[in-house]
Amino acid sequence: MILRILPVLFFVTACSLLPPSRSEREHYFLTQVKPVLQQHCVQCHNGSLPPPALNLTSKATAFKRSATGRQYILPDDPDCSLLISAVQRGGTHPKMMPRTEVSLTEDQIGMLREWIEDGAYWPEGEAGRLQPKKSAENF
Repeated sequence: MILRILPVLFFVTACSLLPPSRSEREHYFLTQVKPVLQQHCVQCHNGSLPPPALNLTSKATAFKRSATGRQYILPDDPDCSLLISAVQRGGTHPKMMPRTEVSLTEDQIGMLREWIEDGAYWPEGEAGRLQPKKSAENF
């Protein structure tokens, strides 16, 4: 009996170690990352600040480097991503973001960290375009 279960356990364990598929990563971006960025970040980070300020309206602009040469979003490395140091409490960014009365929750910060750890997938085209969304928190 145990010999028959062993291959199944191996298969389940091996499958759980596989990286997320493209469709899983796109779904995570669209349902978790994009709403947070649109509600809390894009209102200011939309290209209205002079370059090289962070512009989160598209993948092409979001993955640029800061004036100091650091990347705003460094796939696979949230600790070296300026986006994370700007939103996390106790980060190295001089001003915690967003500059509203309500900052991101620990869950939202954790979700952004996880997204970056998993490669920071950002879809091309319309799905990857961000626009500011009003919420009760960012009026």
